[in-house]
Amino acid sequence: MTTRAAIASAVIACAACHRAPSIASCADNLGGVWRDGDDKRWMIVDVGDLEAYPLFDDGRGSGDLVVAPRVITLSRRDDPSAAHAEIVGEVHRRSMSRADQCEGHHPARLTRCDRDGLELVLADPGEPLTFGPCSWSQAVTSRVERWHRE
Repeated sequence: MTTRAAIASAVIACAACHRAPSIASCADNLGGVWRDGDDKRWMIVDVGDLEAYPLFDDGRGSGDLVVAPRVITLSRRDDPSAAHAEIVGEVHRRSMSRADQCEGHHPARLTRCDRDGLELVLADPGEPLTFGPCSWSQAVTSRVERWHRE
């Protein structure tokens, strides 16, 4: 094996074994791939604020109704008097029926970050009851989800 090939092999081996640093708090960089309790994979993009995108088929459609995948947006709100940064946002989901569209959203909150795990409180927007104007059922239940870093 040539020196160049040996160096390339070593770089590839190191990259394959690379693991993001362990999470100690919600102030850490949370970017990367995570698995929820149903073993579904999510990609978190952390550029100060957070965006989470499903890495699985999360949309659906039947007839004229198309429901887009969810997107979770979270913002860090630093409160100097708080023990940790509050991270709050929304779960978004767009529904379309022919030319009409509605975007549903419900509150989301990141409540814990440690030992390579996240705890989120969230609810999923349902399908609209009507389009133009958009209206939804009020019956939405929040749940706690625990995600683990891959």
